[in-house]
Amino acid sequence: MKKSRDVIVIAGLAFLLARCVNDKTTEITPTVKNNVSFQLDIQPIFNQECIMCHRPMMGVAPDLTNGHAYESLINREGSIMPGDSGGSELMDMLHGGGDNPMPPGTKISPMKIALIAKWIDEGAKNN
Repeated sequence: MKKSRDVIVIAGLAFLLARCVNDKTTEITPTVKNNVSFQLDIQPIFNQECIMCHRPMMGVAPDLTNGHAYESLINREGSIMPGDSGGSELMDMLHGGGDNPMPPGTKISPMKIALIAKWIDEGAKNN
């Protein structure tokens, strides 16, 4: 009786291990809406995730506060490449790449990153 139970347990473990070995982890990019609005969709992300450091009194460029964020990003060479999120420094930083991953010590949710990427790919409009 004990021997048959041990065989069942070992078979079950072998099955689970085989499934784990064959499982592949892939990062799924969230689907986001079209016509992303800077004011309605992107600025709120900056307000929640970035302006603790990126505001005038902190002295960390670019200024991502309301009324200043768009111009600060667009006028900063390489930061935003309208129509090309893959070539935009901001996206590299948000994905943890480069010398200066943002935000430091934490990560923005994949949905928020996908929304910022979509806004850039749609032309990074000030809408």
